[in-house]
Parts: sequence; C-alpha cells; structure tokens
Amino acid sequence: MHKLFMRDQRRQVTIIITGLIIATLGFVGCSGGSELPDGDTGTVKGKVTSNGKSVPDGTSIVFLHKDKGITASSAIAADGTYSLRMRRGDAILVGDYQIGITPPTAEMSAAETEAAITGEAPSAKEWPEIPKKYQNPETSGVTFTVKAGENTFDLDMK
Repeated sequence: MHKLFMRDQRRQVTIIITGLIIATLGFVGCSGGSELPDGDTGTVKGKVTSNGKSVPDGTSIVFLHKDKGITASSAIAADGTYSLRMRRGDAILVGDYQIGITPPTAEMSAAETEAAITGEAPSAKEWPEIPKKYQNPETSGVTFTVKAGENTFDLDMK
C-alpha cells in the first residue's frame, strides 16, 4: 500500500513540475528575456493523435533540444494541431530534438489540495490516451530533426 501511495504521489509531483515548466517557458517566451543561441531556425507545425483519435483538451507537446537542452512547446488544439513556440516566437533552433507529450494538468479542489499538503493525496488521474512513455521527452523514444525553413512533425501515439 505504501509503495502504491508513493508511486501516485511521485506521478502527481511529476505532472505538477511539468506543468510549471511549460508555464515558465511560456512566461519567458513572452517576456522577451533570454535569446536563443546563434544558429539557423525553422518553424514546426503538425498534428498529434492517439490511435488516430484526438488527445484530451489541455495536452501539450514539448521538444527538447538534444545538444542545447532548450525546449520548444505548444498547446495541442482540439483537432490535434499545434505550432511550436520558443523564446523568439515561432523561430525554433535547428537541430535534433526529443519529443514528449504532456497530459493536461488537473485542477484540484480545496479538499484535494488539503489532502496533498497533509500527505494524503488522491491518486493521480490516468491518461490512457497518452501512454506513459510519451510523457517524458527522454523516455518517449520519439525524435525529430528541425531544419531551416518550414517543418512538419505529426505523431500518432500507439
């Protein structure tokens, strides 16, 4: 029972941290702060599905640059389409990326928040439409090379 609780708690922390990372990226990207490293850029658009069907509302796609460690991300629209954004808007640094799909962050009620604070957190919501391996760019096994100019990357998770 203790192991199950710890696994659920770790998963909730992972989901919360991922949400905070995406929110921070959005804030930094909008603030005009950090510049991209020098180099060519491209744009990336595409569509994400799960077994040919739409992913849940609030799902995001994250590209992690293998060499630079910087990310590009986008919310996925109801029809599955997305358009990546990075620190300079839609200019994405060229190079090899690892891809992850972030499930929607679940809002907690006051009672659930209190339970999380006291260590009696509820079980994390499962997202069967987003297989666990895809939820982390480093474990998904999905990669894409962004080239200068327009790029399209579609993903149908199985």
